[in-house]
Amino acid sequence: MNRKDFIKGSCGVCMALGSGFLMSAVLEACKTPLGVIKTAAKDNVVAIPLTEFAASDYKLVRLRNYDYDLAVQKNKDGTYETLVLMCTHASNPLTKTGNGYYCTLHGSAFDREGYVTKGPAEKNMIKLNTTIKNDQILIQLKQLS
Repeated sequence: MNRKDFIKGSCGVCMALGSGFLMSAVLEACKTPLGVIKTAAKDNVVAIPLTEFAASDYKLVRLRNYDYDLAVQKNKDGTYETLVLMCTHASNPLTKTGNGYYCTLHGSAFDREGYVTKGPAEKNMIKLNTTIKNDQILIQLKQLS
């Protein structure tokens, strides 16, 4: 094999390996560390098994036929709280951040409990009635305006 063919072959192998590592890193970055539960409501009630919270105190709930995701959090006292991931300023979906929620439309920010920490939003996030019954977390949905 001459030098030119050797270099061409080596470059091809390096490109293939490099592309593989790059794609692996991109796909890994796309993974969400949040637990996502995909479900539907029945009679405006969402039921989630308590066992979903065995390894985490936070779950993102994605509902069919509901415009926004829900953030379900287990509190220190064992109760659960559900926030609608909708900005109260312009009804834009919110993004989970390390310590709260962020609106990518105008920059409003909310803390973990749903309180406004940065405007232009002035109202806190919507909280939904959340109870426990028979090893299920029950979330009462309401119409959003």
